[in-house]
Amino acid sequence: MSITALDTRQYQVQSHRQQDDLWMRVRTGFSLANIQSQEVRQHESNFSKNQRFMDHIVERSQRYLHYIIEEVERRRMPAEIALLPIIESEFDPEAYSHRHAAGLWQFVPSTAKAFGLEQNWWHDERRDIIAATQAALDYLQMLHKMFGNWNLALAAYNWGEGSLKKVIDTDHGGNKAVSYQALGLPAETRNYISKLIAIRNIIANPRRYGIKLKPIPNRPYFEQITINQQIDVKLAARLAGITENEFNALNPAYHRPVIKAEDSPRTLLLPVTNVKVFVDNLESYDKVLVSWHVYQAEKPETLRDLAERHRIPVARLAQINGISERATLKKGQALLVPRDGSSAREMTYLASHSLKPATKRVQPEEHIVYTVKKGDTLHEIARRHGIDVKTIRLWNKGSDRLSVGQKLTFKPAQPVLSLAAPYSS
Repeated sequence: MSITALDTRQYQVQSHRQQDDLWMRVRTGFSLANIQSQEVRQHESNFSKNQRFMDHIVERSQRYLHYIIEEVERRRMPAEIALLPIIESEFDPEAYSHRHAAGLWQFVPSTAKAFGLEQNWWHDERRDIIAATQAALDYLQMLHKMFGNWNLALAAYNWGEGSLKKVIDTDHGGNKAVSYQALGLPAETRNYISKLIAIRNIIANPRRYGIKLKPIPNRPYFEQITINQQIDVKLAARLAGITENEFNALNPAYHRPVIKAEDSPRTLLLPVTNVKVFVDNLESYDKVLVSWHVYQAEKPETLRDLAERHRIPVARLAQINGISERATLKKGQALLVPRDGSSAREMTYLASHSLKPATKRVQPEEHIVYTVKKGDTLHEIARRHGIDVKTIRLWNKGSDRLSVGQKLTFKPAQPVLSLAAPYSS
């Protein structure tokens, strides 16, 4: 099997080795003012009576908290921000609210779109651990700049900046120095901030509240690996040597059984200890990587007809495609259906954990159309495709400015060489 090395990326780790327990590290960054209120005391009481809830939070957060606190520290934000997913989603990336908010940070579709989070039939970056965390921290920093203090920024994150600004302008003459407690905030928003302060107080001194806080290792839980061809979720988990539940907990943005990476490379998160296992198993794997293909209805037909033709339970086919078992398919409608198993081995290019360069041969006249993603730079795109920045500028009217969703057209070098590289923020 031929594999082109893209890269594996470990998020940049700051020097906190003296703190073996991640909770100790989090505590050192607490900086929000203490709030004395009946609401805070009530939430402290509620949380401290529920050891099972705290255990549940620790179990879920251990996958994500190290990455989040790294990013919070890098941006010099209060460490309390890293605890916000406790209040938003209980650290459940699959959480979904009645307001259609999704993921650890509970983005609604419109806000997610404003911050460049992709949402489509295959993939929802509101649930992506990396993308959603970056977007949430961007949004919170924007709100902090807009309102001037973290309590108001948190209130705006929960209630909406427009609603908060209207109250400040109407009732307080635009005075952003007003205490959030003096504002006529909805009960939900008042409790939102109070809950965060209460959970901060308990984590700062669990013994005082009669809570046992299980230690979390102060080291990265996952690494990133890049793929640019499709693969079954179930197979990816098996090749990595982890359960499908663990794979989905780290990669919750993919909500189909196939990870589609034909249009642009995709990132997988894998436990640090399983990245090499995945690459080694993939190199020796000689079967088809996908057991599903996209079927396009040529005429109106029922889902049951399609299920019978492909010998799959109609309930399973409905679940995979997110439609009703009684659905009638329209002409041209696309669905995932099982492959017939006779197709030849599909070429797959995956990130290698080793430092060995691999080669992808490109026809001299082949062009690449690359879609700019959040965080891309011209230098990174050029490096990834083995060409210099001047070449990309030449093919894109000399501009250095990039925007999410922008299309860049260029000829790649021949061959493309990409080495494993550490992740740098």
